[in-house]
Amino acid sequence: MKREEAAMYVALRREMLDDAPWAFGASPEDDTRLDAARIARNVSHGESANNYALIGAFDDMPAGLRLVGCAELMRDSTIKTRHRADIYSVYVTPTHRGRGAGLAIIEEAKRMARTWRGVDSLRLSVSVRSPAARRVYERVGFVAWGVEPGCLCVEGEFIDEVHMVCML
Repeated sequence: MKREEAAMYVALRREMLDDAPWAFGASPEDDTRLDAARIARNVSHGESANNYALIGAFDDMPAGLRLVGCAELMRDSTIKTRHRADIYSVYVTPTHRGRGAGLAIIEEAKRMARTWRGVDSLRLSVSVRSPAARRVYERVGFVAWGVEPGCLCVEGEFIDEVHMVCML
């Protein structure tokens, strides 16, 4: 995505936090990714340094271009871990699920990570309440390596997350 599309990302981010609170560690009250200026800076600086990208899926609606899905790709920053990158905040709006947008987003994240010199693996976590998302990740080569019990607590309910890795 481009820095000028940051406001679209913030709108979709608000939707994802409301639609699936059990799938994201952030809440609307404490999420730092709800600041369009900050997102625009991250996109500008991250892409030039090959350490951050915001990947979007768009639908060309009669009213104009609409962001319908997204993911963040972020490279680890320390010398000993720069060979890894993480995929965060994967989301597809409910009206566009089952149409391949999620698969396309993850495939683009993999493609992009392969262009970052030295990156040899991708990591992500998926809620046990998101079996369809997990199947997408497995389809493109992610394998589960562990389950974190009670990773999130949403309104008193503890939700496990599956940690996954994909070797590039």
